[in-house]
Formats: sequence, structure tokens, C-alpha cells
Amino acid sequence: MSLLQLCNVSKEYRLRSKKRRLLKPCSTFKAIKQVNLSLEKGECVGLIGESGSGKSTLARLIMKLEPLTSGEIFLEEQAVSGRQLKDLVLYKRIQLVLQDSSTALHPKMKVKDCLLEPIKNFFPSEKEKWDEMLARVVELVELDFTYLTRFPHQLSGGQKQRVCIAKALAVQPDVIIFDESIASLDYDSQVSIIKMLKTIQVKEQLSYLFITHDLQSSRELCNRVAVMYEGEIVEMFDQWDVNQLKHPYTRSLVETLNVNVIR
Repeated sequence: MSLLQLCNVSKEYRLRSKKRRLLKPCSTFKAIKQVNLSLEKGECVGLIGESGSGKSTLARLIMKLEPLTSGEIFLEEQAVSGRQLKDLVLYKRIQLVLQDSSTALHPKMKVKDCLLEPIKNFFPSEKEKWDEMLARVVELVELDFTYLTRFPHQLSGGQKQRVCIAKALAVQPDVIIFDESIASLDYDSQVSIIKMLKTIQVKEQLSYLFITHDLQSSRELCNRVAVMYEGEIVEMFDQWDVNQLKHPYTRSLVETLNVNVIR
């Protein structure tokens, strides 16, 4: 079985209406429609699509931040929504890195304290190893140890995002979901972090779900790419050959990138 598997996942939201009659059922909006997606150990799958296509909603469903309407999500053989998989176990095995690093870091906590917090929470009985764990994640994200004494406002956007990635790595997860995590960074910072993520993935045998609207970063990092359009996955591909793509939305995306050869 895949490390992470989504089976016929759907999500509907009720639409509020002031004019709704008492006996008339509420109308709904289908944000996610029968999505099937798998992620293998050590694999990076890109999830691309325009704003409002349902990418971030899918991430929230995986993290149990919102309930499913129908379908099921499995982490190996355990259902994410089931009682057997406790939230603490889920959040240790799957971590989420968001776009806005500023909101993920406490403004009055030094970087060292931000990184020690998840280590202390998830490894309370291994106090003698805390400093070693801290040093390990700082090295993984290629941060100088002098940054440990700084506050978030003293860091650049790229440095703050590295701290957020280090926080995710600190709990030693199996899967990291990146939800537009590098979208707000400048080009050089994006290239540097993608290179770093590739190195970490190989070294730690991690699996990534890389949510983005940027095909170029997906091309550099991902083994496979799933294309999301209006709440559905309309295509999955692993070769950047526009002639092999079937869905018109995918073809238009790749043509915009001027990618018409197999990488």
C-alpha cells in the first residue's frame, strides 16, 4: 500500500442564503470531487492548479483540519479519519509547511526556541538528545548556527521559510506537505530552497506533496505531477512532453512554460 493514499475524497460546503425556505435543502458547493491520489515513500508529487482549484482544501483534509464529506484517506494501512490514528501520531508523521512563514513563527520567540518547541513536545523522554536533534535540523536546512539567537523579524523571507521547514523536520515525519511554501520568495531563494529540499529528501527518504501554481518549481523537484482543475484531478504525468498531455488545461499550462521536451 502507498505511504499516503486518497480514495474518492470529496468535500462539500453548505452555502448560506438569507432567502432559504424552511423545507428547502441547503445548496452546496463541491470544492473537492472524487479525488484519488497516492504518494510513495521517498517520492515527491506535485499538485498544481490555479487559485481556487481546491489544492489547499485537499491539504487541510489530509491534516484533519477539516472533515471529509466522503471518501477516505489512508496513512499506510490506517485511515486518517479513524479513531486508531490519534492526532498526535498523525501530526508527527505528516507535517504541513505553509506559504506565510511569519504567522508560523512566534514573533517573541528566538529561532532556537521555535525549533526546540516541537522537539520537546514530540520527544519529551529524550531530553539528553534535544541539542543533538536541534543541531541536526539546523544543518539540514543549511542555516548558520548564529541565527538561533535571532527573532523572526531579524530574518529574511527565505531564512524564515528555512526555519519553518526545520520545524517540520524536527518531529522526524514521513511526509511533508508544502502548500505554496516558496511562492512569495524571490527567484534565487526559490532555487536555493528547492535544491535544499531535494538533498533532504534523498538523505532522509522523505515524501513530499508539493502544492504550487508554479510549473517550473514542480519540474525541478517532483517525480510526478497531478493537475487539479475545479476540484478534480484531471491529469497525472511524469514526462514534460506537451504532445503526451491529454487535458486542455494541462496543455495550456505546459505550453505557457514553453516546455515541449521530456526532461
